[in-house]
Amino acid sequence: MTTPISILISILTVACWFDMRERRVPNALILAGMLIAPVLGWAEAGAPGIGSALAGLAAGLAVLLPFFVLRMVGAGDVKLMSVVGGFTGAAALLPIALYTFIAGGLLAAVSLLATRSGAQALSNFRLLLLSMTSRVSGASVTTADLGLKTACRLPYAVAIACGVLAWLLTRN
Repeated sequence: MTTPISILISILTVACWFDMRERRVPNALILAGMLIAPVLGWAEAGAPGIGSALAGLAAGLAVLLPFFVLRMVGAGDVKLMSVVGGFTGAAALLPIALYTFIAGGLLAAVSLLATRSGAQALSNFRLLLLSMTSRVSGASVTTADLGLKTACRLPYAVAIACGVLAWLLTRN
């Protein structure tokens, strides 16, 4: 295992610990990852390595940003995916994101079953669809106006870590 991947796994482990315990990912951890990734890129490949790390940071941010706007993930999750991109490069983010979404769906299903909050989740989904259809018809109903209640909060850093691990196990 290469040094950048070992460091990424360490960052993900700490992020998962914080996210499971406090439902947040510390900004200091994110900042460290965002600074270390380009340095390691430069150490391994010079200027192209820095470019790859920066492109990965930007692509990682773009992957989860739409879900943050829809209030489906937190800002720490978006920034953590950016760090993942910085260490793996932009090209690896498509499979990592797909594995992450699968892991997130499985975590959500288990959490809904464990907390017996499936009815609340279905109600929220119905209200989100109502909000979208009202926007299409020109009404200005937002999800905040609908009074959505969180069915359950997931430590999405765990899904991101599972996505990275699945990518590591399946890449050539």
